[in-house]
Amino acid sequence: MDNRVEVLRGLFQYPNYTYKLRDSEEVAGVWKKATLLILLSGLVFGFSAYFGIGSEYLSKKLTAISRDEYEMHKLLFMGGQTLLGLVFGAVMIFLPALFFWTLSDLDLKKLVSVQLFVLPIFLLEKLIVIPLALLLGLTQVSSPFSLGIIAQYLTGNDFLIYFFASITLFKIWAIFIEYKYLKMLTEKSPRIILSMVLGINLIIWIFAALFSFIQFEKIL
Repeated sequence: MDNRVEVLRGLFQYPNYTYKLRDSEEVAGVWKKATLLILLSGLVFGFSAYFGIGSEYLSKKLTAISRDEYEMHKLLFMGGQTLLGLVFGAVMIFLPALFFWTLSDLDLKKLVSVQLFVLPIFLLEKLIVIPLALLLGLTQVSSPFSLGIIAQYLTGNDFLIYFFASITLFKIWAIFIEYKYLKMLTEKSPRIILSMVLGINLIIWIFAALFSFIQFEKIL
């Protein structure tokens, strides 16, 4: 039996869709959907950059550079963020899928399909943060959906603050989706599955914290 990937149904109707994905001999349309979602990721990141989200360092330069130079920096920032969005989309789809694939005997296409249900969760979070940043001036570490606010009260360590800011309600939702699908697709024990899911997400959170902590714009 063939199965064409249905992203929204797989995300919101997972109790039924898990059986369909498990029993399918071939999953059609995976690479096409992956490409479209990666492009959408780049678009969302570029859209966020258009409103200046994450470009606080540019605002500090506003009085030191000309208007034309500022606009050039802003355009470069948008291009860089769009590229970052493409990389982010590809990493969030293929890195966990490859990680799960190496630790199981599951078909890679089915694991990529699971990540196709996860990526929209992250993009939704990115979109929701835009009005919060514009209207309330909230930064990444001050998102009401993350543990960043609590971390700021508990520690002054910037890396730890960025690390806990990477843990959000949306990412917990993504972990839940990954766990539910892997539990149905593989015969491994729930404890091992949970360890696999938490393990790859922990690695991603650490690298996300490092990326934010280094603040590459200060190096350039």
